[in-house]
Amino acid sequence: MDQGDNVARPRHRATHASPAFRVPIALKFAVFIAFLVVGFMAWQTHTATNEAQRRLDSEINKSGVEVTSAIALVLAESWTENRPEVEKRLKQIRETPGLGQVLDIIAYGSSNQLLGTATGKDGFGRTRGTPVANSLARDAATEINEFAYDGEPVRAFSKLVGAGRVEVYLSAANIERSRSELRAAMTQVSLTASLVAAIAAYFLARVLTSPIRTLMRDMRQIGLGNLDHQSRVRTKDELGDLAHAFNMMSTGLRSAQELRLEQKAREQELSLATRIQASLLPSDIPDILGFDVAHHYAPAREIGGDYFDFLRIDEERVGVAIADVSGKGVPAALIMTMTRSLLRMAARAEVSPARTLEKVHRFLTPDMSPGMFVTMVYLVIDEATREARLVRAGHNAPLYFTKGLSKVLELNPRGLGLGIHREGARFTSALSVQKISFHPGDVLLTYTDGIVEGKDKHGRDYTETRLKEVLAAKACLSAEGIAQAILQDLQRHSRGAEPSDDITLIVIKAR
Repeated sequence: MDQGDNVARPRHRATHASPAFRVPIALKFAVFIAFLVVGFMAWQTHTATNEAQRRLDSEINKSGVEVTSAIALVLAESWTENRPEVEKRLKQIRETPGLGQVLDIIAYGSSNQLLGTATGKDGFGRTRGTPVANSLARDAATEINEFAYDGEPVRAFSKLVGAGRVEVYLSAANIERSRSELRAAMTQVSLTASLVAAIAAYFLARVLTSPIRTLMRDMRQIGLGNLDHQSRVRTKDELGDLAHAFNMMSTGLRSAQELRLEQKAREQELSLATRIQASLLPSDIPDILGFDVAHHYAPAREIGGDYFDFLRIDEERVGVAIADVSGKGVPAALIMTMTRSLLRMAARAEVSPARTLEKVHRFLTPDMSPGMFVTMVYLVIDEATREARLVRAGHNAPLYFTKGLSKVLELNPRGLGLGIHREGARFTSALSVQKISFHPGDVLLTYTDGIVEGKDKHGRDYTETRLKEVLAAKACLSAEGIAQAILQDLQRHSRGAEPSDDITLIVIKAR
């Protein structure tokens, strides 16, 4: 019908619609297709590059962990702290075929003194390391850090060997170069594919859509760029509808891409946090002869900073720990993961709770960021004597109900939080041990500040005084009954208010 109308019009009116203001539709169609392809390829390249970089990092970490484990195994076969012998063996290992990517190998003795390097350096400078989280390294008891080694960025893999440890350094510059080459290759492929698609679309559009070339030429001028660009076509016909639809599609693609990236980032963070939190909690609670034990844990968010654990030290002794990391979210979970691993290692066959925390502090503090710290209560229960020795590293004072006196006592042995002071001697001197002799009916309650600082709708705390009153009144119940009574009273206090902090408690009652 439009063509018929054009034929019926006088010739002088047709000349007023100057073709100079029209862009060939074939060109606009080609730009439209090219724009879609470029947007899709940009998204695909971004996604593929991220995935490829993730896999590259995973392969580098896997290779570093395997090489470090192999070197540690070789050194462990005949561990010695004779420096010349150590340096000789390190040099031989580094010259092994296939280890060309290894920048240096460092060995430390039982007192953390330098035993030797594969390159023969007597000393070197290094900056504070940045931990790299990796599940494979955690399973292989290997720590990964990135720092500057004599001014050169490296990725270090550290593993305990005998009474000492060994560190394997890979050049971080080579790793970054691999990433850059990967990004360049992916970008080149994307640009080539986009260019080929644009050319093919143009020639196809010239053959099939010659009537709309005018609009296509105009769209090419305004359509090249990013997804924020909008078409300026103002005609009141199908071509105007097409331009409007194109603008809507561009906006939708941009919104969908941003939403997808944000959702994916949130899902990855939550998944990581959930796995970390699950690994912190004990899978089972050992039976403690002569004692009734109950516990409760509830994070304020998807992942919290509280932690508790039960450790079988030997046939007659069990360690019990409750801790709280400053901060929340993934950083707190990472610190708690390190704390859990170090505590379990330090508690093996160690009956002294003070020495256990000294070891944890010594190895945990260097890897903690300034301002972060961990508070903890740790006690070792002797099932044979029904006695316990308790240390408190800056944590809330445990409450002890003695049936003989029908009274609740605060246990306040001295102690500083893990990581508050970098000096190990200061932490050790401030740590004291309190001995507890359990009698039938006695109850020990350890908890985190999420209980006593629980808020009601007016912002008032639950308080330690109210906690003592509930413990004294319900001490005749079982350990689980006492725990439930405290939680129910806390719930009545808060009356549906959102918890501001994690809630953790452990109840130990002597039978």
